[in-house]
Amino acid sequence: MYLSFLDYGVVAFYFAVTIALGLHFSRRWKGSEDFFLAGRSLTWPIIGLSLFATNISTEHFVGLAAGGCREGLVQGGYEWIASYCLLMLAAVFAPQYLKHKVFTIPEFFEKRYGVEIRVMLTLYFLAMIVLTKTSVALYSGTRVLADLTGWNFQAILWGIGITTAVYTMAGGLAAVVYTDALQAVILIGGSILLSGLALDRTGGWAGLTHRLQELGKSDLLSMVQGPESALPFSGFLLGNFLVGGMFYWCMDQVNVQRVLGARNVREARRGAVFAGFLKIIPVFILVLPGVAAAALQLNISGPDGIPDYNRTYSALVQELLPSGLKGIVLAALLAALMSSISSMFNSASTLVARDLVVRFRPETSAGRQILIGQFALVAVMVGGILATPLIGNYAHLWDYLQEVTAYLSVPFAVVGLSGVFLRRVNRQGATASILAGILAGICFLADSHTPGGLFGFLRHPYLTSFLHRSFLSAAVSFGVLLLASYATRPPGPEVLSGTFSFSWSRGEGETPRDLRITAAFMAALFLLVSLLWWLFR
Repeated sequence: MYLSFLDYGVVAFYFAVTIALGLHFSRRWKGSEDFFLAGRSLTWPIIGLSLFATNISTEHFVGLAAGGCREGLVQGGYEWIASYCLLMLAAVFAPQYLKHKVFTIPEFFEKRYGVEIRVMLTLYFLAMIVLTKTSVALYSGTRVLADLTGWNFQAILWGIGITTAVYTMAGGLAAVVYTDALQAVILIGGSILLSGLALDRTGGWAGLTHRLQELGKSDLLSMVQGPESALPFSGFLLGNFLVGGMFYWCMDQVNVQRVLGARNVREARRGAVFAGFLKIIPVFILVLPGVAAAALQLNISGPDGIPDYNRTYSALVQELLPSGLKGIVLAALLAALMSSISSMFNSASTLVARDLVVRFRPETSAGRQILIGQFALVAVMVGGILATPLIGNYAHLWDYLQEVTAYLSVPFAVVGLSGVFLRRVNRQGATASILAGILAGICFLADSHTPGGLFGFLRHPYLTSFLHRSFLSAAVSFGVLLLASYATRPPGPEVLSGTFSFSWSRGEGETPRDLRITAAFMAALFLLVSLLWWLFR
């Protein structure tokens, strides 16, 4: 049964409000800083909501529900590790970015290491935005919408892409972050609604645990697994917090761009911490419904009769929601999809304009920068749509997304983290480290998908998980970074003087009292997330 007229009305109203809000900001930007960084005027509530909404896309709705149904709450481990990573963004990276007044993360990498690293990171970002971020978000969202509406897959795909591109091109980053704030409220509200109904259908928490016990699936409620499992707790700490998650939350242009647009360091820090608190929620509103679907034994079989876990979210919506409420949850899905895609589009346009044009042609006018960025935005939209058939070849898109991005982001995470803690590492070391890390990641990825494997030492039980393997890849990258750096000349005096080094001190716009309050909230977030890990161990 497809959506009712009332459901379509709710969705149409959401579309109208989102587009109107985006177009409203088209009248507010005057130069490149306004378009790409919202005039560096963003405050902490908007930054936090935008960070959250940008991250939560349709692959989270589809992938986390599928993972919850298949593996349980442990799939939400990425979400709680993100809270730790956002503490690192607040404490270490945000003050550095704002101190150096950069438009993009590659620009910061050039200041620390040199132009080669800037270009390499820019090309990496653009490739990942097209081949994983945009394509995965569009594919997963369109698939659910096609299931719920019966509309043509390609029509939905292009319709969402073009609509999002229009308001992003018109309003720049301001349009992105303020529509993100609206969309964050919608997606949280809609997801809470579905999660509550799913839990109610199972008979509450007691009923859920009882059903899972009867099915022999009580382990679906455990967040902590041993080192030989596919998603071990040690892997989350080593491979995600220190490597993949660190890069994603502290160095990925798509996420960090709203921090670069902060009014000052105070707003940037508090926005990151606020987002850290919000990242606690997805385990309960996105993963838990998938666990409930397993307890309810919902039909998620594909046309061939084989369970298709990527259908879990669609099955929940169809089974649990009456007319009208389906429209609200569908609006939440669209909110997540459009907020993420608009952020990807805006980041791609910023990267092309600032890192590939202005870097080598600094005389480029602000108007031409914006025009080039808008052309890049359209190219990314078309490229992402054309790449969606590649995603359709994978049975579990969430696993694909996590694994590919984890391996390929490793060397940049190592170089970025080392750059703020080790003054002696230099551009030669960074270049060698990135090349070695990419090679190691490709080898490990190929080994994982080759029957029998390629390398004997990777058959160890502890290396079953790609999280442990990505940490091993990071160790290789870090070793090469140190060897190459100490074998060549030290970096320049601006690096050795500590300009890029971490220090816990007041930044722009912060008073001693502000710093103490931020530190208190950071400690509260760390303790709360750690307590949750222990409670759901």
